[in-house]
Amino acid sequence: MENLKKRLNIILTVIMLIGGVGVWWLLKLVMPESYFDWYPVIPGFFYIIGLVFVIIVTRDYKENQRKLVNLYMIIKLCKVAASILLGGIYLIFVKVQLRDFSIVFIGFYLLYLGIETYFFYLVEEKIKKNKVNE
Repeated sequence: MENLKKRLNIILTVIMLIGGVGVWWLLKLVMPESYFDWYPVIPGFFYIIGLVFVIIVTRDYKENQRKLVNLYMIIKLCKVAASILLGGIYLIFVKVQLRDFSIVFIGFYLLYLGIETYFFYLVEEKIKKNKVNE
């Protein structure tokens, strides 16, 4: 699982760096009127959530399929709750360029959803491989 953990961390870091810098470039240089000061919080938020996801999923090797599904659902619920909390904080306290923030946040949410799905796939493949080898 350590090799998988390293691989997932590298994939997450590369995708978030490319996505973060790419969207920053788009907002700052191509559409400067759409850039908002809180932009760096969004890729940072999803990067931290991704790191926590990798630590939790690779830490516990679950034999029981039900426990694994419960773990996945709890992780998804926490991600949604944290996303709503961050969006709510921005909506209530910052109130600047709400449309631009929402579009960028939803874009990163969808990007992270794709990454998370791929990570679930890799973890499941690792579990299946380990079961076959036993």
